[in-house]
Amino acid sequence: MKTSFATGDPRTETIWSKKTFAYALQNMCLTPLMGKDPNSLIHTNLRLTELPGDTIVFKAKFPLSGAGQGDGGTVTGNEEALKRRNMSLVVHERAHGVVSDGPISEQRTDTKIRPEARDDLGDWYSEALENDLVTSMCGLYNENSSGAAIETINESYPTSDRIYYGGQTAAGALGNSGVSYATDALLTAGTQASNLMGTLLLSAVRRRALAAVPRFRPVNIKDVSKLNPDDVRKGVQGPLMGKFFLVLMSPLQVKAVKAESSAAGWAQMTAAAQVRGNMNPIFSGASFIWDGMVVWEYDRIPTRTGAGGTSLAEGFLLNTGRTATTDACANERSVARAVLLGAQALCFGWAKRLAWHEDKVDARKAQVIVDCIYGVKRTRFNAHGTSTPGSDEAIYCMDTEVLVDA
Repeated sequence: MKTSFATGDPRTETIWSKKTFAYALQNMCLTPLMGKDPNSLIHTNLRLTELPGDTIVFKAKFPLSGAGQGDGGTVTGNEEALKRRNMSLVVHERAHGVVSDGPISEQRTDTKIRPEARDDLGDWYSEALENDLVTSMCGLYNENSSGAAIETINESYPTSDRIYYGGQTAAGALGNSGVSYATDALLTAGTQASNLMGTLLLSAVRRRALAAVPRFRPVNIKDVSKLNPDDVRKGVQGPLMGKFFLVLMSPLQVKAVKAESSAAGWAQMTAAAQVRGNMNPIFSGASFIWDGMVVWEYDRIPTRTGAGGTSLAEGFLLNTGRTATTDACANERSVARAVLLGAQALCFGWAKRLAWHEDKVDARKAQVIVDCIYGVKRTRFNAHGTSTPGSDEAIYCMDTEVLVDA
């Protein structure tokens, strides 16, 4: 008797789960930023894929600050206590599916529910996961703003010392005398031409990141410019090129940078922008390198436009009821939120990677469902011995006005 496995066999489902999962990750721009150690931009933990539970605790050191002892000094009795910080991340489920309308519907076309569901649900999953990552980076909220059905983002708004409201002029002068506005509403009450994205603002925010406690840590970048495309796809690593911060900004913010008239800005940048390896995955889509920062033009960066009201599309900050914004942009003025990222900017936890489920509805209508369990959170460690979270660890938001294309 021949051994065979039917379409609905669990072994087959596992293979399709892996294919859908791999397809989804290949289509995510942020996948190269994910790694299993705290030196990655997105620190990923897989512990709950092997153990029960819904909470992952991420840990971090706090640097020793004592001066120590000099010549003949006594260390005994003068030791310094080690300090450890922690942050809890809670995971939640996210699922989606498709179902056939029945045999006669499938007879009319060449659409095959099962094989096409693999790619379509893979597309959906990569969109959902990447949106969660960038939404969390920007300190925003789960898709269902007025409910709690989706909770994969552990929500937290940017801490006040990790967000800059304002920008610069095209000529290279910081607006509002170089002082951050307090809100987006105040930002858009100022002169629009003084609140744009630019190289001067980038450098100012980078200095703030380096002065933070703990200071932001840049990430190692490998140079793969001399490798062929097959090697890159196989994950072959090139020599260490250096350490950089990563900045994600909207196409409209990149447009403002390119429109700078200052000779020390865009003109200087373009002379050195292509010395790096353009084949490096972290450089894919990179617009330029400036002052120790790699800048990505990233179309998922959120933008809010004032329309004379308080709808969710007009501001980033929610009211208590999650039904309106409490910080609306001025009427017909738009604000985009760029982010500067250092090592361990986000924490991401897997509990269940993408799983594939098949069934028949009414005995003849094919149904395919995928589900996964994960959580994402901006890194905000509690102070040693407390449960009080500190400032954002390695994310600095920049809210600048943007000039919308006509």
